[in-house]
Amino acid sequence: MIKVHNSLKAPEGTLKVTLVSGKPEAPYAKDSKFAASKDGFLVFVEKDDFKWYQMAARTVASLCLETFLLVTDDALTFTKKELYWFLTALYDGTHDYDVYTAFDDVTLEEVHNTLETVSDFRALADTDSKVSTPLSVVNAVFAKIKAAADLKGDKVSLKLIKRGDAEFETFTGLKAVGLASFEDPCMGIIDFIPSSMTEDSPVQIGLVGKGITFDTGGYSLKPEKFMETMRTDKTAVIYLSGALTLAILKGLKKHVRLYLCCSENMVSGRGMLPGDILTYPNGTKVEINNTDAEGRLVLADGLLKACEDKAEFILDMATLTGAAKVAVGRDMFTVITRDSELNPSLKKAFDENDEMYWQLPLASYHRRFLSSTRADMTNSGHGDGAPGSSVAASFLSEFVNRDIPWVHIDLSSAYLPSGSPFLACGPTGSTILGLSEFLRS
Repeated sequence: MIKVHNSLKAPEGTLKVTLVSGKPEAPYAKDSKFAASKDGFLVFVEKDDFKWYQMAARTVASLCLETFLLVTDDALTFTKKELYWFLTALYDGTHDYDVYTAFDDVTLEEVHNTLETVSDFRALADTDSKVSTPLSVVNAVFAKIKAAADLKGDKVSLKLIKRGDAEFETFTGLKAVGLASFEDPCMGIIDFIPSSMTEDSPVQIGLVGKGITFDTGGYSLKPEKFMETMRTDKTAVIYLSGALTLAILKGLKKHVRLYLCCSENMVSGRGMLPGDILTYPNGTKVEINNTDAEGRLVLADGLLKACEDKAEFILDMATLTGAAKVAVGRDMFTVITRDSELNPSLKKAFDENDEMYWQLPLASYHRRFLSSTRADMTNSGHGDGAPGSSVAASFLSEFVNRDIPWVHIDLSSAYLPSGSPFLACGPTGSTILGLSEFLRS
């Protein structure tokens, strides 16, 4: 947990961390990131460096100080947003911090509440798969969303559709992907309705998330190296739920519906096989050529349901392709839409909140990489030069009505196995702040 306090409340003798622009003097090496001072440490930053405030936080974390007074020299100014990202960069899921700084109490309370919410969902994204089963993930995020809605006097409900329920039979992807698992796959539909709206008001935004609580790859088995972090393949449903929770706490006034497509992707004698053909309710037939391309299969269920519910805008998010990580790395996520330009409100929310992203293309010719002689398409791209992230989006586009605005996020920034100059290793919380502001915009 990270707590932030007004500097006037700092206990006597609290070590001071002073962020200083420039380089250290001898006897310290010029590339040293810190130096001792008479009352603590100097941490050296270059104001022109990208996200200097997060880089400074990672340096502070390396000093193993859990309580400190944060100050800056005259050449540096710390905005409220930069303070949030500084504290976010301290988070590692293990250590507790008490940070004292010269912001007013109102600002500190706002920053603390935002940080606490995001950190809570980052921790949930890192939980073991034996604890976070499909059903328990849906119930866990619903509890957090409901607590926020109750606090604000708004309405929220959960419809949980699991294996064995009659309505579950309409979810072609979840049925196939979850077939090999002892844990029940499920569709969790969480409806948020502000107190100013009636329950029959139109769904203004539909959020569809991939929640694979553990992904072995199925019969297209992952190598051991790529399987060890697959507890985090549920991250999209966690972060979408975090964004909704944060938006509610900040005064959300839209009708938002979450579609949480949750399952394990395991191996057993009854599991999905390469060569299987799935038929979705819209008539689309999909030939399975890769059981490890399971995320798009369950997302298709959520997208069809959002269209059926006449959502006015649909956004889906998933840790979907390794190709997105190859394209942009793990520091940013990719955004794909049918339009050449991103929705202005979404772009503004991402840009103003320091979310790191890049828009990739979606063209009609990407569909050729999904060709099948036995069905309408395969579930995974094939052929020389297939651009994996765009081809996956092309697959998903087949399940979204053409007249509904739609955005796909490939969450390549979900998790950092080794950390970065900007964040500790582990779940990043990427998109939560930006999407929460988009929901409120």
